[in-house]
Amino acid sequence: MGTYHLCFTSHGEVMFRNEDDMNRGFNSLCSALCKTGSTCYAYAAMSDHHHGCYASQKPVELIRTTRESYTKQFNSKYRRTGQLGEPGCYIQEVVGLKHFLAAVSYTLKNPPHHGVSQTPFEYPYSSANAYFRKELGKDAMPEKVLDFWETKAALPRRAAFETRWKMGPAGVFLPETVLDIGLVENSFSTVQAFNYYMGRKSGTDWIKEQEDENGTAPFSLESMEAPLIAPDGVTVAEMLRNEKSRYVTAPISDLELCKVIDTQYVPRYGKFSVYELAQKEKLEIANILYRDYHAGARQIKRCLVM
Repeated sequence: MGTYHLCFTSHGEVMFRNEDDMNRGFNSLCSALCKTGSTCYAYAAMSDHHHGCYASQKPVELIRTTRESYTKQFNSKYRRTGQLGEPGCYIQEVVGLKHFLAAVSYTLKNPPHHGVSQTPFEYPYSSANAYFRKELGKDAMPEKVLDFWETKAALPRRAAFETRWKMGPAGVFLPETVLDIGLVENSFSTVQAFNYYMGRKSGTDWIKEQEDENGTAPFSLESMEAPLIAPDGVTVAEMLRNEKSRYVTAPISDLELCKVIDTQYVPRYGKFSVYELAQKEKLEIANILYRDYHAGARQIKRCLVM
């Protein structure tokens, strides 16, 4: 059983258009964890890529199973066909405590790096709020959780899950019952150390302490992000600026933009989903999104699937 940082991407179109998609994606991941005997330590699901830290004997199968299950649901929901995202996944083995702390930290800090939140804790589609819940004053688990049969009914027919996992009223597994929270908290030791790492800036000292521990290639923003960036995508330099900024840089998030597209403009053209829009219709919508919502060209392209 090895420990890995795993990432998969979808540069040409978003994988998650709304909260329901995010919930389906996390449930698909949970089912894959169960089927492959894997453990999740941390994750951050972005609109067009996913970062996670896992213990697994079958890391490639873990991601393949997650993606196949979710893609089937996504295609059915939006009347779409074919593969979703780039094939394969990116793998970097985690070796040693300092390596692990850096891998988990960079995973949870992915939303601020991409300018969609000011802190890891503000972003709802990651595990940042699952650790040190009592010490950080987080809400307790929902008073009502679904029973076994209600949970089973909320999932696709071939989904698998552990009976110890709890599903909330929204039909999504609660991360604090699925992830190995204890190992992560023990690795950081204290809530103060956890908060320090969540706010820690990239730098040579962070790289050096990993190299001094075991001599393996260190985790850094460059090592985790540079191989994943599309030719016209956000750069590492932009992510570093976001890391040091006090303000969110994106005027509108992908999920917010997709909501505008799916609820306002797709119905206006009498279509079922964005995948049924003609290119001319997409261009008309793109001009409005650029003018009225100040969305960037590459953001509009991935949300409109152009």
